[in-house]
Amino acid sequence: MLRTALTALNSLIMTIGIGLVPVCTEAMAQTWPQRPVSIVVPLAAGGTADGVARVLAEGLAERWGVRVNVENKSGGNAIIGTDAVAKSPADGYTLSMGLITSQAANPFLFDKLPYNVEKDFTGIALLATSPIFLVVHPSVPAKNLQEFIAFAKANPDKLAFASTGYGSSFHLATEQLTQRTGIKMTHVPYRGMGAAVIDLLSGNIQVAMDVSTMAQVKEGKLKALGVASAKRYEGEPDIPSFAEQGLPDLDAGTWLSLHGPAGLPADIRDKINADINAVLSKPEIRARMLTMHYVPAGGSAAELDSFLGKERAKIGEIIRVGNIRVQQ
Repeated sequence: MLRTALTALNSLIMTIGIGLVPVCTEAMAQTWPQRPVSIVVPLAAGGTADGVARVLAEGLAERWGVRVNVENKSGGNAIIGTDAVAKSPADGYTLSMGLITSQAANPFLFDKLPYNVEKDFTGIALLATSPIFLVVHPSVPAKNLQEFIAFAKANPDKLAFASTGYGSSFHLATEQLTQRTGIKMTHVPYRGMGAAVIDLLSGNIQVAMDVSTMAQVKEGKLKALGVASAKRYEGEPDIPSFAEQGLPDLDAGTWLSLHGPAGLPADIRDKINADINAVLSKPEIRARMLTMHYVPAGGSAAELDSFLGKERAKIGEIIRVGNIRVQQ
């Protein structure tokens, strides 16, 4: 009889304990955040990715009632800032802006990384996508994509192109162009597009496939020869697509995502995801991001994981064909 009573008591305790789990996790989501949150951008300040992070931080701070700080930790091909988040406590207070470089390309570029993109992060949401434009200095004698290709072929390795590092979206877009057309150019990587734009405006470099130079294009300081997509970008309808200029299978864009460290509690992940989607749906936020040529994305964490799987496969193939490696 005593054994039966003890068994029943243990069963009751286990039932109560199990029943408390959802209550506890729900309470965590209701009380988080209680202090400032940091979004680490693994690039130098001043670029469009940094700008998107700051717009998002403002919107989230308004919803959460705490400061949301943007921390720029550049260097190491976006490894330094990304790794810092991977090794942070999984409590939702330190988040990482994901880039093509950090979350898709680096595993194919380096023999060793201090983090594992599939195991050391919790995907939260796809933040935004953007087209990539082919922009050149006025000294380049080309008015369209085909004239540019012809000039580059006639002058192998005499044109220099900028990127924000090996495996960055701008590097990979240019690599696709060179693989598809057979042209040869010299790669000049920068820690951020701010410094690259200065050199592009001065003519120290002549080419960039990027998204941050449209203001200079409108001022006549640079020339945009096309957008690397199947159709024209709605925000720049006067710039022809690569498809209509003879390259229908070259579609290169960039994207930004948000991640926490591995082990981020599901309730906190879901709260951040829901609040991101709410912020991205605001017309004023969309308008500000569109001025930076980023289109708000959003969606679920599961959709981000699926998207990243496809991007990694595509990018891995570009890097393999180009035999691109980074010395460690």
